Amino acid sequence: MALTAEGNQLTADYRHQQLALRASTLLDLGTLWGLFDVSTPGSYDAFVTAATSLIRERHGDSSALAGAYLRTFRQAEGIRGSIPAFRAAERPVPGQIAIALRATGLAGTVRALRAGQTMRQALATGLVEASGATSRLVLDGGRRTVEAYVEADPLAKGWVRVGSASPCAFCAMLISRGPVYRSERSARFEAHDHCGCTAAPYYGGAESAQTRKYQALWRETAAGKDDQLNRFRRALAEQAGHAAAAATE
Repeated sequence: MALTAEGNQLTADYRHQQLALRASTLLDLGTLWGLFDVSTPGSYDAFVTAATSLIRERHGDSSALAGAYLRTFRQAEGIRGSIPAFRAAERPVPGQIAIALRATGLAGTVRALRAGQTMRQALATGLVEASGATSRLVLDGGRRTVEAYVEADPLAKGWVRVGSASPCAFCAMLISRGPVYRSERSARFEAHDHCGCTAAPYYGGAESAQTRKYQALWRETAAGKDDQLNRFRRALAEQAGHAAAAATE
């Protein structure tokens, strides 16, 4: 959806950088998870303290990646004038991180144990849930920085959501809506746990092939009907099944 091929490539490269940051963060989180011993009171607090430092640091790294991308992207798009002054995203406060980690890692482990999983299985389940919250909190550094940049740049029309080749139904639905314009003051980038979508400035140009694809599917399967997201989810799954079957022929 960029104006130039170079802009599109920079956006793709930037998303890969954010995903690489997420991957390295989750490796480190897995190491810190070893601090948690269900039989030891206070051990989850030790994990939360260590994970909070990690998340805040990597959130800053995500924001820095966005800042570098925005400067290069603006130049590649041929936008006049110097880049506007904008504030990097504020790091999440420790209390916010602690709440997220307790609602995912700790609660997920407890639920798994109550459901009959072994201790090893339950800890693995808890780590997956904590990883989801960590991914969201870390990558929000880049997302919020792009939002702040768009707000500060009078030449930017808005921002667009950039997803994977096979996003979840929620993200595909949001991608189908196209650009989020500056005039939509209340619209913020919505991200769920484990979300790998990024935001990119929008200066104009045709909608991406991905946006057009999901717009068409939404109109065909969900628009104007009840239970829209579930209808769209089933359509995406059916589409993916057809693609997988075709690939094996």
